[in-house]
Amino acid sequence: MQYITIIALVAFIITITLIISYIRSNQRLKSRLKESFGKMPEQKKCEFESIESYHRNSEMNHVSSKTIDNITWDDLDMNIVFKRINTCLTSVGEEYLYDSLHQIQTGKKILSKREHLIACLEQNPESRLKLQMSLAKSGKQNYNGLASYIFNTNAKVLKYSFIYNILALVPVICIFISIFTQYGIIFFIFAAILNGLVHYNIKLKIERDLSAIRYFSSILQCVNKICKTEGSDTFPFFTELNKSYKVFKDLRTTLSGILRKDFSDMAIFAEYLKIIFLMDIRNYNKIVRRISKYSDDFHTLYKCVGEIDMAICVLSFRNSLPFCCRPNFHNENSIYFEDLYHPLLSDPVPNCGKISKDSIITGSNASGKSTFIKALAVNGILAQTINTCASKSFTLRPSLIITSMAVRDNISEGESYFIKEIKSLKRILDKVQNTQCICFVDEILKGTNTIERIAASAAVLKYLYSTDCLCVTASHDIELTNILSGIYDNYHFREYITDDGIHFDYKLKQGPSQTRNAIKLLHFMDFDNQIVEDAESLVNKFIDSKTW
Repeated sequence: MQYITIIALVAFIITITLIISYIRSNQRLKSRLKESFGKMPEQKKCEFESIESYHRNSEMNHVSSKTIDNITWDDLDMNIVFKRINTCLTSVGEEYLYDSLHQIQTGKKILSKREHLIACLEQNPESRLKLQMSLAKSGKQNYNGLASYIFNTNAKVLKYSFIYNILALVPVICIFISIFTQYGIIFFIFAAILNGLVHYNIKLKIERDLSAIRYFSSILQCVNKICKTEGSDTFPFFTELNKSYKVFKDLRTTLSGILRKDFSDMAIFAEYLKIIFLMDIRNYNKIVRRISKYSDDFHTLYKCVGEIDMAICVLSFRNSLPFCCRPNFHNENSIYFEDLYHPLLSDPVPNCGKISKDSIITGSNASGKSTFIKALAVNGILAQTINTCASKSFTLRPSLIITSMAVRDNISEGESYFIKEIKSLKRILDKVQNTQCICFVDEILKGTNTIERIAASAAVLKYLYSTDCLCVTASHDIELTNILSGIYDNYHFREYITDDGIHFDYKLKQGPSQTRNAIKLLHFMDFDNQIVEDAESLVNKFIDSKTW
């Protein structure tokens, strides 16, 4: 009796300890989520090959004319912008955010729905925190493989599944035969060995797929909690989520059977039975066939979880900015902005103005023209993907953002800088034929000599003016402002020279630039006086002779 009391007491202590540990863990998680919300995320290393998986699979199965291409994405350092925004709590969320930042939404429906969800989360902080808790417990798993099940589920189904059902039936038949003859036991042993070999062989082949199933299990547990979150039943995307969850709800038991790890005597005995009767393999096939049969519901479940996680992330991003706004859209081919800045800058200088027609931005080196057009382009993407702009107001026509900026030569492919540059421009010229675009070009055709650069640049910019696109280009070539006078508007950034050096106010001004500062920068960077004097002398000769 004393031993029973001791055992019961130990069991009670262990139970209480586990309960306290669970409560404390929840409290720590809740505290961490509260403290990090609305703050700039820690710049951790991102496994972009994993994060890109949903976007990569989506692109392979559906090509959209409104997708931000890889050149534009790299030109604008959008991976860094993604990291600045990303506080998603699940792999599904960050994969979906990554894809969403590539997909320009020219219609208002999806942006309005996303904004409605963000507003609901902002107005219901307690519900938002509960959703964050549910998402955080599901967590992240790099290379989880779940996205491949959305677009290619049939390839995951094990072929000739009827064979596994037959093999599972054989031990049952052997047990029945053993009632009448002792050979039944021998047949049962052979059947058990055969099924064991089949079990381990197949499990080796589907190990990576089981990783996706494991993560699907945690997502189902997460969705189960999300659907029970008080006050969230009227939130956007929740009706679709609940409906798609019901399709897979009963799989939670099957999934837990496959994934459970238990080393008690009874559990080990149960594991042997599962091997003998191929239960894991047959259940795996059952799950994959269900996903395959209801692939649209599976995709809907994935997207709804992604939308919820992304909405919380976007709300946190907005709160982390000095100020921001929701964009406005109009039909005229122009951009209006008030206090626009680049979201990656820690101490930005905002700009106000309008780009009401194709424009050339000129200015001295380091004056801010490249940063300005990148700020315009990045905000153009954020406006049409997550309905958020780093400005006090931002108005544009729904358009694809496309750029030619940070061109690099490719030694491995044997392509020069200039070849890469004209290929980059050619894709813009092709795209504007059938798509509303806002294109941004930085230092057009700088990979060739001055005379041909100016002539070819003027011809390209004239052609873009004739199309239904808005073109904004930054250039050192002030000659372009004269050649394209009356066609392109002119804006500039400038420097101020004092005894202390060259200073920039980074403010956009109307008209073309009238100054150059490259040689002055040589002087202020302590280049040898002889170099500076020779450079100034050569410039004066060039200006006098007009031999550019």
